[in-house]
Amino acid sequence: MQLTIEDISPVEKRVDFEIPWSDVAPRLDKAYNDLRREVRLKGFRPGKVPRHVVEQLYRHKVEHDVAQELVEATIGQAIDEKQIQPVAPLQVDKIEIKSGEPFKFRAKVEVKSQVEPKDYAGIELKRRPVKLDEEQVTSAIDGYRKRLTEYKPIEGRTEAQPTDLLMIEVHGRVGDNKIKRNSVGVDLEDKTGGPLPGLAERLHGVALNATDLEIKYTLPEDLPQKELAGQSVNLRVTVKDAREKKQRALDDEFAKDTGEAETLEGLKDKIRERLREADGKRVDSELRAQLVKALVARNEFPVGPALIDRYATSIVNRALQQLMMAGIDVKAGMEAGAIDVEKMKQEFRGEAETEARGTILLQAIAEREGVTVSDADLQKRIGELAAARQENAKKLRADLEREGQLAGLRQQLLEQKTLDMLISQAKITEEDPDRLILTPAEAAAEAKKKR
Repeated sequence: MQLTIEDISPVEKRVDFEIPWSDVAPRLDKAYNDLRREVRLKGFRPGKVPRHVVEQLYRHKVEHDVAQELVEATIGQAIDEKQIQPVAPLQVDKIEIKSGEPFKFRAKVEVKSQVEPKDYAGIELKRRPVKLDEEQVTSAIDGYRKRLTEYKPIEGRTEAQPTDLLMIEVHGRVGDNKIKRNSVGVDLEDKTGGPLPGLAERLHGVALNATDLEIKYTLPEDLPQKELAGQSVNLRVTVKDAREKKQRALDDEFAKDTGEAETLEGLKDKIRERLREADGKRVDSELRAQLVKALVARNEFPVGPALIDRYATSIVNRALQQLMMAGIDVKAGMEAGAIDVEKMKQEFRGEAETEARGTILLQAIAEREGVTVSDADLQKRIGELAAARQENAKKLRADLEREGQLAGLRQQLLEQKTLDMLISQAKITEEDPDRLILTPAEAAAEAKKKR
């Protein structure tokens, strides 16, 4: 096999392949011989169909299959021999076998960006303090209270009260998207959550035997689910069942029944501890995102379009998952044209490019600094995942290996270890955006920045 590699750009190569006829002919012979043993034609005994007859009937299919085999085999060989690092499937020109001639084809391959990372040590970052809002504690207590609440059939009234739980059948649309889950429970006290934001408050006071009730409203523009923000809601609702809540008193007996603490104050302290821990993780995540953004800004290098497209696809898949969790029939929306995946990919392309650049930079820094992931690191992470999923760690590892996900998990750990190293080297300023008073030193630093 002969091959010629030409650089199209820093992240794209064109590879010309030429395979001599002497290597092609044996593959064709084998393909025809195999087919002769399998084909059944009237007038010929099994396995005795003449080759020229098989060629007349199946030549295009055989040559196409052999060409595909040659392409796959030679591309794999070229990648290994020339140490090409493709980041996307190769794009192969039209392939055709011509009898007696070398088999030639051309492929375009997008390769890993080559970058010499710079200015990554000592990056200036700002970290906000861990915060605890007592409203979150109250909300968590309410969550425990709901789990311990009894729901009893309603007697003596005909309209829903703001503390009821309704089981409804719902049909309609959010924007151009069809509602997927038709039977849902709605807690009328839940103003922000539930199957659809804003639905609970619009069911206050409805008849408990309401059928085909029309509900129309517009979702707020500041919704966390960006794909739903500002969309019009048009529903038909039928109440199938209604229950009133018999809530527990908030006392020490209530705390004991949660299984978390012996007293109500003890339960609140445990909740505060968990909330602080959760916000601490958010602070760390924000710090890492800030660091990656700074890294990308300091290091300019080309990134292949196919790699960006792959990251955009991943972001879109996460967005579609959020829509499904909100009850939107994503499949129907795509079929009707209400959800345009390609348009979404274009909208997320900037975010995707930042993610791609960040990953490439972290890999390059890890290589330069000798950051590695040991099997013990990998096993520890698998153990954590298994514990969270309540699975056996050995089985989980076998499942990940069978599904080809171990390499991805190892890469995630490498990025985390690299980020940890960079965070340890960063110049971190503790900052409280809610604080109104600046010290003289802080005021001087702010004035210096504005000059």
